[in-house]
Formats: sequence, C-alpha cells, structure tokens
Amino acid sequence: MKKTQKRKKISIKKIIVFSIIIVILYFIVSILLNTKTKNIIILNNNYYNDEDIMTSANIENYPKFLLLNTKKIENKIKKLDLIEDVKVYKKMGFILRIEIKEKKILYFVRSENKYMLSDNKTYEINDVLAYPTLINYVPENIQKSFNKELYKIDDNIIRMISEIEYSKTEFDDKRFKLLMNDGNQVYITISRTNLLNKYIDIIKKIDNKSGILYLDSGNYFEIKN
Repeated sequence: MKKTQKRKKISIKKIIVFSIIIVILYFIVSILLNTKTKNIIILNNNYYNDEDIMTSANIENYPKFLLLNTKKIENKIKKLDLIEDVKVYKKMGFILRIEIKEKKILYFVRSENKYMLSDNKTYEINDVLAYPTLINYVPENIQKSFNKELYKIDDNIIRMISEIEYSKTEFDDKRFKLLMNDGNQVYITISRTNLLNKYIDIIKKIDNKSGILYLDSGNYFEIKN
C-alpha cells in the first residue's frame, strides 16, 4: 500500500501577521534613517564659533543622524588650523556632541605679525588677542624649548605678560625678560619657567610692590625706587 503524505496547510493568518510586522519595521527603519539631527552641542571652542565648526564638518544643515560618520566629522574639523584634537559622539535623542581641544596660544610674534601656538607654528588670527608680544629674535632650538615650558603655564598668567624679550647672558643663553601688565619685570630661564605659575602668590607676599623679580638664578625681588 502506498503511504499518503500529509500536506501542511499554510496559515493565512500567520502570513498576514508576518507581513504587517515587516511593513511596520520598514516604516520604523525608514523614519529613523530619515530623521535629521535634532541638536548639535559644541564644547570648549574659543577661537572658532559654532557656525565655523559646523561648516567645516559640513553639518550646518543638520543632516540625517544615523547616517553620520563621527570619524569623518572629526577629520574634517581637525583640518582647522587652531584645532589640536576633537571627539564626536552620538547621543540619545538624535543629539551630536562635539568636544573640541584647541591649540594653546602662547604669544604674538611681532616680526611675523602672527601668533605662536603650542605646536611651534605661527598662525594669522584676525582678532586682536590679549597675549604677550615677543619683541626680538630667538634661536629656533631655544624658542621650541621655551614654548614647551610656556605651554605648562596657566593661561591667566600668560595673559598677565605684556612683552617677552630674549635676554641671554654670557652664562645663560636660555634667559628671557618678561614685562608684566602690572609694571613689574621678571627674569626667567627656561628650566625655571614653571615658577611663573606662582607669580600671583609671590607678588602678594611683597604687598604688590613694583620692581624686578629674578627667577632665573634665585628667587628674589628688587623693589623700584
């Protein structure tokens, strides 16, 4: 006798349910893929405004969020002269968070009419900024060493310096003279540049008197007559 094979009945109900799920998923994915960025948060940018950053990254029109490539955005922003590093994150709610790390301005180089930054390069900056002016020539190797140490100085202290003059002596070719905005003069050598971070405390101890502070070879203050 021949064995009869049972045919499985196709459930119309299951097909309908499956089709509905597929359609719903399609619409959900379609909506998500086409949803634009709701907000762009940019942090720690001082030299560039938000519009500059967004334009450089080509996101000023708030593009579709899920299609954004954070690495590409980072690479585009890094092309800006004054940007040292940048991190881009996607956040819940279709929010793009951009954390900027800018290069540090050290001083204005009078001979070049440009600003010296922490990468040992000079750049043109349209705005007039409250930073010290280097008034004379410094040998390249000494300048780089000085820049490295000045980078470690608090920005509020750097802004208290009016002029920087390379002032070598027979015994010290790494010596600088600083004219401060408060009228004081400071002599510093590269290996002791870190002492500038204590400048405010030093001046307070001498009752804010005016004079010359020698930090190059000893710590003493010569009061002006």
